[in-house]
Amino acid sequence: MTSDTLWTCPDCGRQFARKGQSHACVIYTPEEHLEKATPAAQAMYAAFYALVEKCGEFFIEATKTSIAFKTPRLLAAIAFHKQGINITFWLPHPLADPRIHKVYDTGSDYAHHLRVRSLDEIDAQIQNWLCEAYLFASQ
Repeated sequence: MTSDTLWTCPDCGRQFARKGQSHACVIYTPEEHLEKATPAAQAMYAAFYALVEKCGEFFIEATKTSIAFKTPRLLAAIAFHKQGINITFWLPHPLADPRIHKVYDTGSDYAHHLRVRSLDEIDAQIQNWLCEAYLFASQ
C-alpha cells in the first residue's frame, strides 16, 4: 500500500489504511514521548527503531499513549514506562513464548505484548518477530 492509497484525515493529517478510520484527532510527536522517558527507555527505543529499520520502510505516528510504527498498517507500537518500554506487535497467529506477556485475539490478527526492562532484551528474536509483523502489515 502506497501513500497514494492511504486515507489522510483532513483535520489532523494522520494517515490510515481505511478511509474514514475512527481516531482521536490529537497531534503528538515522538519527541514528546522521548523527552519524558528515562535515558534507559530512550536507549531501548533507539534499539527497537533500528530493528524495525532492518525490516523495511515504515513511518511513525505518535498518539497520546504510544508511538506507532506503520507500513501503513500498524505493525508495532511502543509505550514508555519508568521501568522501560512495552512493545505491541501484530501477527496472523499467536506466539507461545515466555517473553510474551499477553496475546489478544482481535478477530483478524493477534496482538502480542512484551515488557522490556533492559536494553539487552531487544535482540534477534524480537527482530524476527518484528520482521514477520512487518511482512504481515505490508500485505
